[in-house]
Amino acid sequence: MIGSELLNYIISLLLGYLLGSFPTAYILVEQKDQIDIRQAGSGNIGARNAMEVSGSKLVGLIVLIVDVIKGSGAVILSSQLLNNDFWVMACGGIGAVLGHNYSIWMRFKGGRGLATTAGVMILLGWIYILIWLILYFIAQQFSKHIHLSSVVASILGPFVVFLIPEPIMKSILFFSHRSSDVIMICVIFSFIIVLSHIEPMKELIYSKKKIP
Repeated sequence: MIGSELLNYIISLLLGYLLGSFPTAYILVEQKDQIDIRQAGSGNIGARNAMEVSGSKLVGLIVLIVDVIKGSGAVILSSQLLNNDFWVMACGGIGAVLGHNYSIWMRFKGGRGLATTAGVMILLGWIYILIWLILYFIAQQFSKHIHLSSVVASILGPFVVFLIPEPIMKSILFFSHRSSDVIMICVIFSFIIVLSHIEPMKELIYSKKKIP
């Protein structure tokens, strides 16, 4: 029984990774402008950089939508092909975000996983998205730095979710998940997002040190 459960988790993770690794921004920007997005702008293979490099809000919007769909699609795919156990679906979502951030097709480069994480959490715990956005915009008012604001929102988000009483949590989610499971997946995704921001945070710290 334990072996079959573990196999489901592994299969779900791999399916999610393959779906998430589809390099949406790279393909669209390359097709539109013949530009390798990895070598332009921030080098990030995500919606914001796609918009800035291509100069097209439409391209950025399409990348955003497809990247969200990758996250939701991984959860749904795992649920339909395997089962709707929370952690089977969550493994699909984790795989999708890891695939997006470290795509096998892009030599393990990718985006920062924000849109794909949102796609996963729409189904597994949408309240985290709302809390994350509120914290992000509050942090943005003080820091005026998108990467620092993302890190602050990601670190504080799971703590705020933890404060929501379980009866309320169960009443607002699409599935009847345990609060502890939702909090744990929030912690995992927050950790992945913070990891994806290490380089821009290093650049921020370095730039501050250079200021006399």
